[in-house]
Amino acid sequence: MTIGHEWVVLDTNVWIFGLRKQSDQPACAHVLQRVPQLHVKVPRQVLLELQTNLNGEEMRDFFRPIRRYPERIELHWDRVDLSRIRIYQQLGCKLGDATIAAHLETLAVEALMSENRDFLDEIPGLPFRVLRAEDLLRELGEGT
Repeated sequence: MTIGHEWVVLDTNVWIFGLRKQSDQPACAHVLQRVPQLHVKVPRQVLLELQTNLNGEEMRDFFRPIRRYPERIELHWDRVDLSRIRIYQQLGCKLGDATIAAHLETLAVEALMSENRDFLDEIPGLPFRVLRAEDLLRELGEGT
């Protein structure tokens, strides 16, 4: 299976870097341009973090591709089971990362795209792949 056919979660930092077109994270903005080629699930934890960190215009920019590609982007407002979160915390994840990991497992997501280096190193044997923006673009057949 290729990334274009897998469900993926874009971590909060990817949305923020991409929407703000941060010059030190250009691959994140490019990933957001490629959303029509992806199948993206946005779990509750990411939605809550985005609401906390984005201004009104940025939130409108976030919802624009969701309205445009509803068959490709799914919002998931359901809470994740607290016992799943605790499992990831016991493995060494911080609360926010543990919540996202529990969401990915619950939603049967195959890949997480994150620029959070801590998330990449916290726990071995995750039930999903963790990719950086450059990795995802490479899997889509683009050089970075």
